[in-house]
Amino acid sequence: MQISRKEIFDGIALTAVKTDKFKFNRIFIDFIVPLTHEHAAENALFADVLTRGTEKYPGLLAVQKKLSSLYGADIDSYVGTSGEAHIITIYAKLIKDKYTLGGESITAALNELLAEVITKPQTENGVFLSEYVESEKEKLINDIAAQINDKDSFALHRAIELMCANEAWGVSEFGKAEDVEKITPASLFEHYKYLLSHAQIEVFTVGEFPEGAEEALVRELFADTARGEVPDYSTKIIKTVEKVKTIREHQELKQGKLVLGFRTGIGGYEEDYDVLRVLNCVFGSGTQSKLFLNVREKLSLCYHCSSRIYTKGVMMVTSGIEVKNYEKAKNEILFQLDEIRNGNISETEISSAKKRLRNAMLSVSDSPEALHSWYANNRIFGITDTPEEIIAKTEAVTKEQLVAAAQKIALDTEYFLCGTEGKV
Repeated sequence: MQISRKEIFDGIALTAVKTDKFKFNRIFIDFIVPLTHEHAAENALFADVLTRGTEKYPGLLAVQKKLSSLYGADIDSYVGTSGEAHIITIYAKLIKDKYTLGGESITAALNELLAEVITKPQTENGVFLSEYVESEKEKLINDIAAQINDKDSFALHRAIELMCANEAWGVSEFGKAEDVEKITPASLFEHYKYLLSHAQIEVFTVGEFPEGAEEALVRELFADTARGEVPDYSTKIIKTVEKVKTIREHQELKQGKLVLGFRTGIGGYEEDYDVLRVLNCVFGSGTQSKLFLNVREKLSLCYHCSSRIYTKGVMMVTSGIEVKNYEKAKNEILFQLDEIRNGNISETEISSAKKRLRNAMLSVSDSPEALHSWYANNRIFGITDTPEEIIAKTEAVTKEQLVAAAQKIALDTEYFLCGTEGKV
């Protein structure tokens, strides 16, 4: 596997991952901007509208017909976040030229279609088609409303929203339904033009492409795009906690959802993040962790309990519990963190954590999507480490480093989603 990165235009770069491991090639085009309340909904919406039709292929049916002629190629989009950056991804999947029946090249044709989708969308009166915008708005609003149905996910995102109410990280990647409602074809088209000229654009290709095809795609896509200043999408790390926020909310549910939000003081761009990875595995990630073995298995205080770290410098612990076990579960979670702070960590726990991380790093190369996710997210923080380099760094982590890192961690928010039968 060979990996290279090259800046083609101002704020537009190509990362090519050359590998013969996969039957299909992938192209990922990331538009990266700051995560904000004002534009989250527009960011989440514009790419879905783009894929509905182009000047040359008006309408979704025409686009799908062209994709079918290219051996069932696919073009789609999704949104996500990394730290306080909002990432809008348009991706394409296509079979390698060497697998076509007659050996013909479909890469150039797919590149042409992808360029159409991104730079020549179907319009009326100089803006997006009202029909497409309203249709995609309805889908996005439904997706936002449906988030409440998954109580574990809802509780986590609600805790993050409340914990970081005055920070960009508290903004949902989909925006709010009321903001989606306000979007018009004209306002969305203006925002689309802004993204083309101001977003940091990272193109990732994974697979085997004809020589020069990846760079040719980027040039075809953006050669005529006037570029302006890329806005700052860096992540602000909060290092201290002044007062713990305690929040209770009620819904109709049988199982309480307890979420504890911690400030680690260690952001995704800092060297100690490798220590934090190991600490998180010892504490609450996986079946070998303290939370799983003690809070769930030994004491049976929860149905599930685990921790996750984020490049925002935050660690979230999520658990499903019976309401009567609220105090016991919370106290035991905090006690297990204290155990690490006090150095009560066995060599078995450390080696098991490192093994889990090693397996996770080795799995990065198992799919094009995982490769893209790894390098795209690292790029946000200016990190160039390969998974193999991260393995080496985590193997070198010591017990003393884990204790020191744990002592920096402070509880920020305690969120409990419980039933409507009464307050705890």
